[in-house]
Amino acid sequence: MALVGVVVLLIAYGLVRSFVLNDEVHQVTTGEALDRYRQHSSTSVAPSPDSTSSTSAVVAPVNLTLPVAGVYLYRTQGTESIDAVGGSVHRYPDETTVTVTAEGCGVELQWDALKERHERWVLCLGEDGIYLRPDGGQSFHEFFGQTQTEDITCDHPVLLVPVDGAPRPKESLTCLLGTASWSPAWEVLERSTMQAAGATVEVQHVRMTVNDNDQYFERITLDWYLNEHGLPVKMQQSKDSLSDTSFGDVEYVEYYVAELESLAPLR
Repeated sequence: MALVGVVVLLIAYGLVRSFVLNDEVHQVTTGEALDRYRQHSSTSVAPSPDSTSSTSAVVAPVNLTLPVAGVYLYRTQGTESIDAVGGSVHRYPDETTVTVTAEGCGVELQWDALKERHERWVLCLGEDGIYLRPDGGQSFHEFFGQTQTEDITCDHPVLLVPVDGAPRPKESLTCLLGTASWSPAWEVLERSTMQAAGATVEVQHVRMTVNDNDQYFERITLDWYLNEHGLPVKMQQSKDSLSDTSFGDVEYVEYYVAELESLAPLR
């Protein structure tokens, strides 16, 4: 009877996993990304280079420009996973997209790893180079049909691509990730070159880290290698965090590498 009870419980668990807690994931195809870009472009307004909404600087350096709008393709390896409800792993497709569109003082970039996973950020021009706008960022995840959309708002912008190419010391920010306090630190590292889409491209290496080691920890290392316009030529992230949720304590782990496949966007 005990064995029968165990079998019944296993079958019930399998049915719940399959039908109630379905956790299928879906690739954002290039065609879908292009459709969204074209729809946005037909109604968007060109960015204003003298806007003060992103930084205290109002005059952009001569010849400094942001990424050309369109859809960029990235060769990708990566996964995200949680250990709740028996655990689930989302494997990222071999090719993902970054969509660049006009947004306020500059451009918005959205990386779609999956329909269930994306990141957004906004770049603007300033006197010293290209900045990450302190608002307009977003992190989105979906597991078992439960979505988590976390808007990112920080106390000041971050210089990512300085005109002089010189490294900058680590700079800590005070932010909100959704409604929670969040404290990332950004650092401008060396400028070098790398191969991308069959060409040698000059890149600025910048790194964001989060080191929160309390009971509900969060450890992130994000490396961006940006071209002269602020477009990622390579993105690499590792993240491990523990959160208090309605399912109990849930550990989230993510690792990915995404490398630009073409310097010219699809439009």
